[in-house]
Amino acid sequence: MLHHLCLVLLSFTAAAAALAHAEYKVTVVGPLESIGLDINEAGVVVGYYRVSATVTHAFLNRGKGLVDLGAYRGVSSNAVAINDKGQVLGHWTTRAGQVRGYIHDRGKFRDIGVIGTTRTEWTDINNAGYISANDGGSSYLRAPNGALTRLGFLPNTSADPDAFLATASSALNNRNQITGRSSPAIPIEGPLRGFIWTRGALGDMGDFGDVPISGLAINDRGQVTGYGSLATGPSRVAFLYHRGRIVPIDTRPGSSHPYSRGDAINNRGHVVGYSDQLSGFIWRGQRMQSLNVLIEPRQGWNILYPTAINDAGQILASARRNGLQYTVRLDLVRPYTNAVPAAEPDEEPAVEPPVSPQAATAQGKQEAAAVAREVARPVAH
Repeated sequence: MLHHLCLVLLSFTAAAAALAHAEYKVTVVGPLESIGLDINEAGVVVGYYRVSATVTHAFLNRGKGLVDLGAYRGVSSNAVAINDKGQVLGHWTTRAGQVRGYIHDRGKFRDIGVIGTTRTEWTDINNAGYISANDGGSSYLRAPNGALTRLGFLPNTSADPDAFLATASSALNNRNQITGRSSPAIPIEGPLRGFIWTRGALGDMGDFGDVPISGLAINDRGQVTGYGSLATGPSRVAFLYHRGRIVPIDTRPGSSHPYSRGDAINNRGHVVGYSDQLSGFIWRGQRMQSLNVLIEPRQGWNILYPTAINDAGQILASARRNGLQYTVRLDLVRPYTNAVPAAEPDEEPAVEPPVSPQAATAQGKQEAAAVAREVARPVAH
């Protein structure tokens, strides 16, 4: 049963004069040591927090206090994504230890089970209710009716022609495009290559002369961010993939051993992520800026790990103050008034047609049926 935690929202907003140079105000939206993972266009955030050493609970916050979603019918849960309809995607762990997926919608849970037999990683949900997922080294697009489409794999570029191939999705947009990484599974840091799946085809995003490359987030214009290695030295840098071209947004030379990654991107093309030089950063088309210089410094926050950004410019992040870490939301002091840029014609792929059981692969049909059986099976207590 859902219950509301008595979490008092702490809005650390200084006087107007003190905020003259600050772009964002900081609001705590999750309890101590919580992890926020997504924010929708209404500013609703979801994530999870630790109840005990071995148990976590999913939460959401609409701005009126934290709502503990509990553990459904199991012992533990998390929330990984929320769409603009307020549907929450997450995982729950049964008493037998199986990790399953759920959708929470209008106060009710719906079990979506597993694709294989053990553990499925459900990664994102869009406004039409399509879901991206990973299971057993394969990635899938799950339709609202439960039908599955397998994404496939990028070509094997390793020296072993019999290498086991694996694909892992990270994010899904409202046009049913998916980004992630694909490669032979061994070695772990082998030729991982970032992909964008669109119109049913898996496309390689390219690289900077070295691997690994991974797409972590995608917007509705098909722009992708993530991380990639430079050929000029040990490194991992944030990038923007746009109109078929991948470019680093962290312009430090590889010889300086930079580390950064783009963790989220909105429809304006603004990227947020983590950098070893800046902590949490935002990139708005020119240069990476530390979020810590864009907030009131006297509040004492260190914005460490941004995880999501919406079109209003609200940023979800993990932040630390006085040695304690919380989930916070950064709200622009002066909200955007200009519209989101219109997509160019070549940025508008055809939306994938609804996937029916008849159109799904034979394996997809079997797995969809297996999910349905698992949903109908009572959980042992």
